[in-house]
Amino acid sequence: MSSRRLSRSQYAIPKHYDVHLTTDLDSGQFCGSVKIDLIIEEHNQTYIKLDTSHLIIDLSSVSLILISSLTKLDCSVEFNDLNEFLEIRLSNNQTFSMNIPYRLIINSFSGHITTQNHIGFYRSTVDILSYNNNHNNNNNSNETSIIKKHYGITQMSPTHCRRVFPCFDEPSLRATFDLTLDVPRHMHALSNMPQLYSQDNLMNSGTKRIRFQRTPSMPTFLLCFVIGEFDVLKSEPVERLNKDNGLSPIELTAYTLPGRKHEATFALNCARKALHYYADLFQIEYPMPKLDLVAVPDLFYPAMEDWALILFKEEEMLINEEHANSIQYRNVCQSVTHEIAHQWFGNLVSIHWWNDVYVIEGFAKWFEYLATDYIIPEHNVFSEFFTTQFVRYFDYCVNILHNEADDLDEKDFSFEGYIYSKGSCLMRMLHLFIGQNDFLDSIRLFLQRYSYRTATAIDFWTCVEETTKLPIKKLVHSWCTKKSYPVVQVKIIGHDETTGICDLELKQMSFCRGHEQDKKDSYDKKISCHCIRTNDLICDTKRDVNIYQSNENDQNWIIPITILNNQSNSSLTKHLMTNKQEIIHINTNSLIDIEEQNNNNDDDEPLIKKRRGCSSSSSVSNWFKLNVCSGGPYRVFYSSDMLEQLIQAINKQELNTFDRFNLQNDMYALVMGGFTSLVDYLNLLLNAYVNELDDELVWKDIESNIIRIGTLLEYNKQLFDYYRQFVLFFHRNLYQRIGFTSYDNEPVAQGRLRCFLLVILGTIGHDSSIISNAREQLLVYLNNSSATVLWPICAIVAHHASENDLNNLFKLWDQRSRRDDRLRCAYGLSYVQDASHIDRVLDLFTINNNFIRLHERIECYKGFCLSKQGRYYYQRYIENNWLLLRTNYNDEYLEALIRETFGYFSTKDEAIRIEEFFLSNETFNQKYKINIKEPPATPCTRIAVHLCLDDNELSTINKSSLPSPILNHHHSMIPNKVKEVASIIAHTTRTRAALLERDYDSLLTFFQSNTFPNISTNATTSSQILSVNTPNISNMVSSCSPTLTTSGNKRKRRLSSLNTSTSSPPVRNLLASDTSV
Repeated sequence: MSSRRLSRSQYAIPKHYDVHLTTDLDSGQFCGSVKIDLIIEEHNQTYIKLDTSHLIIDLSSVSLILISSLTKLDCSVEFNDLNEFLEIRLSNNQTFSMNIPYRLIINSFSGHITTQNHIGFYRSTVDILSYNNNHNNNNNSNETSIIKKHYGITQMSPTHCRRVFPCFDEPSLRATFDLTLDVPRHMHALSNMPQLYSQDNLMNSGTKRIRFQRTPSMPTFLLCFVIGEFDVLKSEPVERLNKDNGLSPIELTAYTLPGRKHEATFALNCARKALHYYADLFQIEYPMPKLDLVAVPDLFYPAMEDWALILFKEEEMLINEEHANSIQYRNVCQSVTHEIAHQWFGNLVSIHWWNDVYVIEGFAKWFEYLATDYIIPEHNVFSEFFTTQFVRYFDYCVNILHNEADDLDEKDFSFEGYIYSKGSCLMRMLHLFIGQNDFLDSIRLFLQRYSYRTATAIDFWTCVEETTKLPIKKLVHSWCTKKSYPVVQVKIIGHDETTGICDLELKQMSFCRGHEQDKKDSYDKKISCHCIRTNDLICDTKRDVNIYQSNENDQNWIIPITILNNQSNSSLTKHLMTNKQEIIHINTNSLIDIEEQNNNNDDDEPLIKKRRGCSSSSSVSNWFKLNVCSGGPYRVFYSSDMLEQLIQAINKQELNTFDRFNLQNDMYALVMGGFTSLVDYLNLLLNAYVNELDDELVWKDIESNIIRIGTLLEYNKQLFDYYRQFVLFFHRNLYQRIGFTSYDNEPVAQGRLRCFLLVILGTIGHDSSIISNAREQLLVYLNNSSATVLWPICAIVAHHASENDLNNLFKLWDQRSRRDDRLRCAYGLSYVQDASHIDRVLDLFTINNNFIRLHERIECYKGFCLSKQGRYYYQRYIENNWLLLRTNYNDEYLEALIRETFGYFSTKDEAIRIEEFFLSNETFNQKYKINIKEPPATPCTRIAVHLCLDDNELSTINKSSLPSPILNHHHSMIPNKVKEVASIIAHTTRTRAALLERDYDSLLTFFQSNTFPNISTNATTSSQILSVNTPNISNMVSSCSPTLTTSGNKRKRRLSSLNTSTSSPPVRNLLASDTSV
């Protein structure tokens, strides 16, 4: 447990807060008072400690009374600035009485409304365009002016309520709140509850006093209020599902900046449907009388689930439906449904401590996909889950989901990306394995048992275990406390043709330990990109957990195995794998799972029982697909004969979209992990996916892998030239089907797929026709301002840009007024190759360009990293501007910046440079003579970065009293989490280079083989991709019509029978979520 948490008395339990704040957004100041009713739950307690930070407290205004007699108690008050505590100690060694209500009163405190950090109580200022109508000489003319408007916003989570008023700022301590605000008369004031009353024109001061209704019991981090001028869009009240429960309809309202309320219509519609969906699913009514959706100018997170007052960044809530695309609709719906899911799971029941946050965030992330699929099923949201959350689970393989409370300091806690990705994948795995009925029953049990209380992760898993009678707590522990993730190696060791019983041998391994890990010292060879021991890292901020620990039992995961077989009627076999090696016996005739675990074997090695007429080398004519629909975040390593059968199944269209995605996604990861060769992956693409249907999910992942392979091979010109031919050949059928331009009423997903295809063919394949068409299309954009800009067009032109091409792209950036068009142009510009062009575009993306938001800037930077020339200049750009970045951005953003962009590096020299920069920043700068760009800020800026202060707040601080690590900024110029991710990237970069060395000869043989078709060298005026010579294609690829076949219908029928539950109609049958045909 953190020292800060230990030093606080855990026996003072707040029951109610009465908070009164007076705000002045113009001066950036606020003042107030607070009364806290509390009890003491321990004998012999002499003092109370509560949290306070960045507040000036009049200690003489602090008093303590015994509520029952209104007796004022003698006490002393001391403020501990270093530990951010206010201590109230009874005089004369008196002690508090147990379970007797006391009232702590602080009548006077004040604080500064910060402007540079979006935490606590902060101010956001926006420029609003105002139109003034003047009537002169009978002529009407409109004059415009810019008006600055201030907005006061709160961000209490995770530990910033203490910046607004003194409190017990800990998630386990729930209480009710009465809130009163004094605000300017012309402004709205919103909080968690509806207004109780409003008094205008207090003492003729131009202010009004608003008191809100009392909240239910909740933790401090859910309290919220917002002040400012908003446009209001009200929805019809949302009727309760049970109209006899006495609850009034839910008041549903959206608040936006002036002039934008029409853009909140879609979000309101999503919220209305989500409220019904979740109430029906959880069988608990929405617990609050109203729900406000508020689009604010600035927010620390994309959105915040404050109870009944959800705050959003504008792009997370608002949509201009005249120019919106499908991705925007999907993103807004996901954002709204995620935060509304929290109104039950996270608010009605809240976490006990921050180490369990993965449960509530993983739950909300997974249920946002379920709800979005229910609300807008045509947007194929589950495909997006795989390309983001599922893929990222493996990227975060060294991040542990659950840490003990003593390993987590509340002040250092942040909602990092791996919490959402790994948490949602864990939820999905359990949902699919235990089934819809048991999963929903577990959630209902949990919500009913802990409503208006706090709960731990163990409390939730206990509810699941009680419902399913499965060892859920042990299962979850094996997934949440380990680095790495499992690889399940599978092979057929026997098949009895008489009985139809097939024996599958399963063996689990740790991906991070690489292939052949049973051999002693095998990891010293370290070919895996993820073979990382703790001492391999430059900085590991967690406990020293070695993934090579020798305890065999601790190394095993409990893996929910699902198996699909083409010869079965019921199709699905489920099995919990608990040992390192097991055998499953499957009756392929009756499809009754007769799995036998050798759990009694003391050596944890299964006993292989030979069947009569059975041979481990016998030929099996049917296929087995493990990890059905990518249900679990683990990899499957098939034997060659099983893989061949699955390739045939794909060509016969017998595997659904998610399984086709899973097979090649696993193969690529196994290549990067050293389990198999890159040639094996390319062969898989040729033999199984060259005729892949136009499915966005499968193709998007393939394209991502093709790009990453390209960043590896481009360092060898001979291999890269061959690779371009491969890319053109592989995409020939797809390009023939969807072409260069869209057509009326084409599926939304196909338009997105075309974008990926064109970028691949234009930037890696260098197809001359596509490049020429892109240049022509760019001229169309310049001459027709109503034409929607597509980023692939800009990317292709930028990649091959002449000086005139680049000028045209900058002209397009300057002349477009729509934000989306300008951003797509910016994304494309980052694909430039010429050195002078790269510098020019990087200057455009400088942090002084306020048009490009933080998360958008990362997307802009990615384009540079897709070519070796771009990576070279981008890496040095980051080095030169690091101090500027460190000053302006928080640790989470810098970690995301490095993780998302540096992952494409592929040489040993790049790895060394990454390590040197992040390990020893000062030495690195001297060695490479880096010209550091100082930030345009005050000399105290570096201190402000670490204390989250702005210049006004800094003026009140005694710098000489600050701890030396803060003053010595070199100690923290590279945040620990950035060091950790950078060290992983450096290791990955080095092993990617080793992978190329290992596979060079086999790649050369593959590309030069007679079975690989050559590109026509005469294709100069027509498209190269349409001139691929394919006389021997029938020898390489099984013929397959791209249209729907009988086998395709059979596949859908089989999958639809996997889950026959009908208990809760709002949830789609997840294992039947086939989107391909």
